[in-house]
Amino acid sequence: MKRIFMDNASTTKVDPEVLKNNAFIFHGNYGNPSSIHSFGRDARKAVDTARVNVASLIGAKDDEIIFTAGGTESDNLAIKGISYLNKNKRTTKGPHIITSVIEHPGVLKPVDI
Repeated sequence: MKRIFMDNASTTKVDPEVLKNNAFIFHGNYGNPSSIHSFGRDARKAVDTARVNVASLIGAKDDEIIFTAGGTESDNLAIKGISYLNKNKRTTKGPHIITSVIEHPGVLKPVDI
């Protein structure tokens, strides 16, 4: 029987071309990009290059691209970032964020007051 994976909301198979293009990072250029040693500087260069490439694909500035470790971190960054940006704006009902109880905990936690 052929198995089919249908939970792509939790993880998704890496496209073979992406895997091929990033093999050098997984096997040879795996330094911490925040470190000052040569492995870190090489990793930082790779991250910065990826940031420029992604920005050019979507018509953004490279300093507008932020890489995160996953969905929960991305949710937190987006919700907290827009909240901070608008913290001094007032509406007739006061500052608020609208969500629903069926959201992922990564969305619910940052709006839990």
